Amino acid sequence: MDEVPPIWVDRAGVKANISENFTSQSKFTIGLVMEEITTHNESSNICPNGQRVLPNGGISADGPPTTLSGTGIDQMAFLQANITSDNTKFLNGAIVGSRNVFQVDQGLGIGSKFPFFNRHQLTLTRFFQLKEVEEGAGEPPPPVLVLHGHYGGCVGDLPSYDAFSLGGPYSVRGYNMGEIGAARNILELAAEIRIPVEGTHIYAFAEHGNDLGTSKDVKGNPTEVYRRPGHGSSYGFGAKLGLVRAEYAVDHNSGTGAFFFRFGERF
Repeated sequence: MDEVPPIWVDRAGVKANISENFTSQSKFTIGLVMEEITTHNESSNICPNGQRVLPNGGISADGPPTTLSGTGIDQMAFLQANITSDNTKFLNGAIVGSRNVFQVDQGLGIGSKFPFFNRHQLTLTRFFQLKEVEEGAGEPPPPVLVLHGHYGGCVGDLPSYDAFSLGGPYSVRGYNMGEIGAARNILELAAEIRIPVEGTHIYAFAEHGNDLGTSKDVKGNPTEVYRRPGHGSSYGFGAKLGLVRAEYAVDHNSGTGAFFFRFGERF
């Protein structure tokens, strides 16, 4: 695939929100976001269009538009609401239970090109305990099966920096950020089995991401311009080392694998 010169997206603004706890495990939040978005190239110059590497090694700046206004600078105001239901708990150090998150961003038609849109996401994660264990200090944690699904969709005026990107450590492992593509609608599925070993755990996983045929609906179709496939799968294994995840992942599209070190949890 083509190497793509990176575009940096700077956001500055304010957000005011209110939250309501329905129960100790569920929460509702709604707020108003007002922000200015600026896109830059690696030289910190404002970059209204994506860049491409030419066959002679030069850089062409005639790629897909990076902002809704076409100038490299957007202003935008929108409402953001989310409902979180988190019934997970730690059982001897292992997470078990369920977590659901639903988020909606609603454009108000205020800002550059009067953006009016609806962007919504649903994330479902289940942590299944595979073995009964005694709960208490010094007791071993159970093996856990994790099943995860994420759907994202958008209608209306969608700037490319708010398109859903596929690939990366929190999307489909084994790929770089956005390496699979960018789309209006996406579906991500993942499964991971965790086995406790000497105070930590090792794990094996498989993941898939798909643009559901909506890459072409992103302005300028960056997925096609940069020759991204729009879908991809990966599988691999890893070990938790404190706050770091050390894992080997195979990119199923190319059939090649690589080692990665990531901070934090995938789910």
